[in-house]
Amino acid sequence: MKNVRKKVSIGLNFGVGIFATLGVVLALCFAGKQGYTPWYTRLFYFTQQSNIWSGITAYVFAILSLIELLSKKRLVTKALHIIKYVFTVSITVTGIIFCALLAPFADFDVWYFSSVATHVIVPVLAIADFFVNDEFKELKHSHVYLSLIPPAFYLIVSSILIVNQVDFGRGDPYPYFFLDFNSNAGFFGFYHMGDLPEIGTAYWLIFMLIIFLGLATLYYRLQPNVKRKSKIEKRVRRSFEDNIQAQIKLEFEKSYGTPLAEERVKENTENEEKENPPIF
Repeated sequence: MKNVRKKVSIGLNFGVGIFATLGVVLALCFAGKQGYTPWYTRLFYFTQQSNIWSGITAYVFAILSLIELLSKKRLVTKALHIIKYVFTVSITVTGIIFCALLAPFADFDVWYFSSVATHVIVPVLAIADFFVNDEFKELKHSHVYLSLIPPAFYLIVSSILIVNQVDFGRGDPYPYFFLDFNSNAGFFGFYHMGDLPEIGTAYWLIFMLIIFLGLATLYYRLQPNVKRKSKIEKRVRRSFEDNIQAQIKLEFEKSYGTPLAEERVKENTENEEKENPPIF
């Protein structure tokens, strides 16, 4: 059963790598036709970057896992599992934000192959592999916060480009509408005109923070192989141990007619007298 899961995981990882490669390469090749000039501005977007991160990690994971399967030697390290976990969170956010916020309100066609590959197919395959792979045993709750590294890196680089009014390929000096520092709502404000109200960039960043940490926590909690003890489990165990001790004490008192604590004091006193006999 374990080998079957590993084989499925290998297939899913190759799928992530292949579709991420196709999606990014085709996006760059047809950037001009899709309204992005120059072509390399496509790399300024979190979609392409998260696909590149996930694709490279998936290729490494798949190749090492395949060698493991053939050689019976462990090659996939704890660090690689953690990295894959972090990038799985990132690619999931890519899919959610695209399907929930960007695609429904886009004023241009977004449902072409490279877009579907990078926003839908790759996230679905990456999520599936995370739950198929049964070797995520080293995850700790502290690893949840590592999921903030990719978006923090992207935010820092993008902010530098935005402040310097760099064109992100479609004539806009920002990659996504929620990173428009000069919008009507500004950074901390609110603005309402028409059907949809606008909120400042700061609130969108808080929203993104909640999504990243929420997904990272959800994946950590849902991963069945993570060994952790809940508060309820600890209470049950403590109660069980207390009951065992009470039963031992009761049985002792029934057998010897002396409270266990007094008997232990008596034994300690006798032992001390043997070790240090009184001098007359």
